[in-house]
Formats: sequence, structure tokens, C-alpha cells
Amino acid sequence: MLLRKTLSAIILAAATLSVAHATDVRHFKGEKPETMAEAIAIIEKYNAQLEGRIQYELTPYTMAEIHQMSYSLENALQFIEAHLDKTQDNLEKVHIASETNDPETVQKKGKEYLQGTKDLLGK
Repeated sequence: MLLRKTLSAIILAAATLSVAHATDVRHFKGEKPETMAEAIAIIEKYNAQLEGRIQYELTPYTMAEIHQMSYSLENALQFIEAHLDKTQDNLEKVHIASETNDPETVQKKGKEYLQGTKDLLGK
């Protein structure tokens, strides 16, 4: 009986180590947002999950879950960053066009800037 328990413990430990090692090299695609609303929803979803998981002891299984969800969080943040870059670029074009008295560019890029901020603010 003692031998069986010891053997079971060794097998379980070996399985745990192999799972932990496998997650170190495994990569995931994660969820990719196509809209600002989707990016925000992904962040809200996985932030809540991450917050819940880091409250407790981090097992190899939990670490693998966190590793996997981090891909979706990274994708969402990259989407937001790209959106902010584009919005900032549009505002800079409005700024320069207003200095050089270019009303056509101010109107066109102003509309694009405003839409970008509306998307960001969820309006």
C-alpha cells in the first residue's frame, strides 16, 4: 500500500513537471479583436480572470492558464495601441492643416480623429 502511494506520488509529480515544462514553450494565438469594443471586452474578460487567479497559490496549471490568456490581452492592447497611433496621427494632421490654412484636410482628418476618439470612448 505504501509502495502504491509512493509510486502514485512520483507519477503525479512527473506529470506535473512535464505539464509545467510543456507550457513554457507552447504558444497560442489568443483572441484578436476587430473593433475597439471587442478589444475592451477581451481586456475586461481576461483581467477579471487574471485577478481571480493571482489571489491564490499559482500552480503549474494556473500558470499555464495565465500564459494562455496573456496572448489575448496582448492582442487587445496592441489593437488599442494601433488605434491610438492612428487617432494621434489624424489629430497631428488636423493640427498642421490648421496652421497652414488647409480646411479640406482639417475637415477630413478631423472627422477621422473624432471617430477614433468615439471608438476609444465607446460612443
